[in-house]
Order: sequence, then C-alpha cells, then structure tokens
Amino acid sequence: MKWLFRLLVILLVFTGMSMLGYWYVQDSLSSSITGQQVELEVERGDSILNVGRLLEEKKLIKNDRFFAVYAFLQGKTQGIKAGVYVIPEGSDANDILDIITVGKENVLRLTIPEGYTVDRIARRLEEQGVDSSKFIQAVEKKAYPEYSFVRDIPRTSNRRHRLEGYLYPITYSVPKGTDPEKLVDKMLAQFEKQMEQNDIEEKLKKKELTVDEWVTIASIVEREGKVQQELPRIAGVIYNRLDRGQKLQVDATVQYALGEQKERLYYKDLKIESPYNTYREDGLPPGPIANPGPAALDAALNPEKHDYFFYVTKKDGSGEHYFAETEEEHNHNIERSKKENTPSLEPSPSQETPQTPESSSQTE
Repeated sequence: MKWLFRLLVILLVFTGMSMLGYWYVQDSLSSSITGQQVELEVERGDSILNVGRLLEEKKLIKNDRFFAVYAFLQGKTQGIKAGVYVIPEGSDANDILDIITVGKENVLRLTIPEGYTVDRIARRLEEQGVDSSKFIQAVEKKAYPEYSFVRDIPRTSNRRHRLEGYLYPITYSVPKGTDPEKLVDKMLAQFEKQMEQNDIEEKLKKKELTVDEWVTIASIVEREGKVQQELPRIAGVIYNRLDRGQKLQVDATVQYALGEQKERLYYKDLKIESPYNTYREDGLPPGPIANPGPAALDAALNPEKHDYFFYVTKKDGSGEHYFAETEEEHNHNIERSKKENTPSLEPSPSQETPQTPESSSQTE
C-alpha cells in the first residue's frame, strides 16, 4: 500500500492536482549531499533500478525506487548510457537524468602505470588534453604543506622533480578541466593513504630509513625489476651494496640521468656527469627516479635477506635475472646471458664492464 501511495502522489503531481504531492516529489528526489561533487560510474547493462540504488548509496537521492518511477514517467529509463560522470554539487534528479542519458562523459580517467616518471605522466596528460606545463608547475611550485612526507623531502638543487616518487600510480578519475594542482593533490593523498594503511612511518623508524630514502630505493627496484617475485631480491642487492659502501651501478639511474628511455645503454652512457649516475656517484641518487607501485614499495621495505651483490638480465625474454654473490660468479652469469642474446653492433655496458650489477633497463 505504501508503494501505491507514492505512485499516486507522483500521478497527482504530474496532473497538477496537489502542491503537497509536488513537495513530496522534490524532497524525495533531492540530494542529501551539499557542497561537493560526486563521481558516478554507470556500467553497461545497468537498469534504472541499479542506477537508482547507486544514487541512493552515494546520497544523491533519498529514495531509489521513487527515482525509478520518476525516470519512467519522464520516459528516460531506456536512454541510460554507460560511462563515468561527475555529478556537480546541487544537482537534482532532472540534472542527473540529463547527464546519464546524454552520455557525454565529463570525467578524465587517467591511469598512471607503475614506474612512470613525472615527465612521462606529463606527456600522458598532454595526450588527454591537459596542459603538461601546468602539471609540471603544480609538481614543482606548490608546497602541499598538509602532507608531512612532502615537508620532509630534502630541498636540494640537484633533484630533478621534487615530488618524483610520490605520485601514486593508480587510475584516477577527475572532472575534465580540473586544475592540475587538484590532480597532484589526489596523487599525494593516495600515497598518504597507503602509508597510513600499512603503518609505514613506524616500520621506517625501525629500519632507520627516511621516507625519501625508502621511496628512492623503491623507485630503483621498480625500474630494475620486471618480475614481481624478484623485486625483494633486487632490493636485497641494493641494500647489500649500500651496506658495503659499493657504488650501486644501476642502469635505471643512468636512464633517468639521460632524460630519455633507451632500449639499450652503452659504455659511453655510463660516463654522463649527473648526480643520478650511480656508476659515478656513491650511495643513492638525490631522489627517486620514478613513481613506484605497491610491490616495489613493499620490496624496498622488506628486502630479501641474502648474500647477492650482482645480477644480470636473462636474455630469454622472461624478464628474470641471474643473481651472484661474487664477481667471478657474476662474470659467468654474464657469459650465460650473452649466449641467450642476439649479438648487437655495439657492446652494452654489461659486456664491457663485468664488474657492474648489470641491471635490466625497463622500457616504457
């Protein structure tokens, strides 16, 4: 009987017979959220009842079934189009129906792959119509003081991008035309969320690591490893070399120093003068060389305990490595790797400098 009463009220409204009915419709179809926009994703095949349920869950309306009846009477139950939408603040049921039936998505969905650099993210944004220069400016100029880990980033002149490493790589949905500062803020908020959920600060204190050192190591692990189960082992090699005071000699840091992603590095590339060139400089580079994902971050926090100091990429297409404890064993692994590879016109660093850990250069 209650459902029938509501239907009768709607009919009364549409025949102009009741101001009370009009008020009831307006209240039931109004939003309980004020002062904020809401993202809404309508999937292919969703019925008006599915959409109404989602709208009620997101507090965009107060009653899902009432919304379904209203949409039916408006003749819009069959015109719903799948997509991702941002519902502006203050939208009523008519506004929402207009948005999801016209089907013009007003959301930018940006996927940041793990291991992308700030510059690579900027290029991807440019491809989607976002001004990359404004994004770079948002990365460099704004202080973002609300994030403690940002406040603690060392301010050194030889760091390429201050927020490199902290732009958490997932898929983001933002309204088209969003200020790049808001996008950067969302990325930093996601990084903070991951830190809080995993109690990172307490774990770093026990390891006597700063957040920036942790993220820098994770970024190297991200760029060096292609096989997820090997990431903790690669992290172990990095820690072993740091503990012994050996140069890291990591190809991925040279790639970052060069400012371009080369499929293969040559001996001449290792001579580049840059604080990021770990063939020349001791210890860690000035900051992260990419934005690492959760697996690399976890590996940098929980490295595998072993006695390996070297690794060389297998040339069998697996993306795996041969690991070695001694230089002699490493040289043997290099020879094994050579036999798996098609000869190149110019020798790679691993062929000319067998003392290196011989990292895997990950292409974008």
